[in-house]
Amino acid sequence: YAFIELVSDVLGFTAKSDTTKQEVGGYFNSLGAKLGEASNDLEQVAVKAETGVDKSDSSKNPIREAVNEAKEVLGTLKGYVESLGTIGDSNPVGYANNAAGSGTTAADDELRKAFKALQEIVKAATDAGVKALKIGATTLQANGGADNKEGAKILATSGGNPAAADVAKAAAILSSVSGEEMLSSIVKSGENDAQLAAAADGNTSAISFAKGGSDAHLAGANTPKAAAVAGGIALRSLVKTGKLAAGAADNATGGGKEVQGVGVAAANKLLRAVEDVIKKTVKNVLEKAKEKIDKARGSQEPVSESSK
Repeated sequence: YAFIELVSDVLGFTAKSDTTKQEVGGYFNSLGAKLGEASNDLEQVAVKAETGVDKSDSSKNPIREAVNEAKEVLGTLKGYVESLGTIGDSNPVGYANNAAGSGTTAADDELRKAFKALQEIVKAATDAGVKALKIGATTLQANGGADNKEGAKILATSGGNPAAADVAKAAAILSSVSGEEMLSSIVKSGENDAQLAAAADGNTSAISFAKGGSDAHLAGANTPKAAAVAGGIALRSLVKTGKLAAGAADNATGGGKEVQGVGVAAANKLLRAVEDVIKKTVKNVLEKAKEKIDKARGSQEPVSESSK
């Protein structure tokens, strides 16, 4: 079953500086619709298998059982993917203060919705046999010795704002981690993790960083995980009402445009990781269904032909 071909016109979405958070939502809605199409195609396989069969015995039909099992996973993915389609607003991805100043935390309901959806998508993946996400161990103290903790100040929602030079440190934090590590950090957060009320440390979650706090607390130590900070930046950049802090006027070094660039890059890293998890999950689910269906059919034609 060529799922990748089915969704080829949707995959590979990349946010740009003029992409709104709602447009990212449109991408997730389109992906959800494709998952629905895949489920419908599978249903037709089961319907054909039941032709001429006593419907009272259909629950025992191995092809129907294989299809229902796959459809259940696809339905779960579809629901949570489409949930991600509702977390944004009309502001651009990576929305940042247009002057030196603090940012705004993401709307709590939408942040919870994003967290739950990502967590359940990853759970569906591991349940389907997809390899567990890599956990990022890199801290804000880079391997080369540079201390980038001030980069976390672009998540400040109170106190002071980042200095102009701090935005480059935020970019350095982001470049030190993968989207997979960011996604892992997000889903390992707690739904009720609070905004920072003390200096961040190695246990501070991506959700807490997304919610923000004072610049002093955000940059209070270099021990926090870079993946947690980067995950927080991505969430702030994608979720309704979220705004990043800036260190200068909009077009100046360290200003809103540069900050937004970091936010867009973080969002795209996370989007690629989520997309990759979904592709791997669907691939595993459909391959498992195909094996069961082909076994039930014996030497009959495989799913890839009958479901086209």
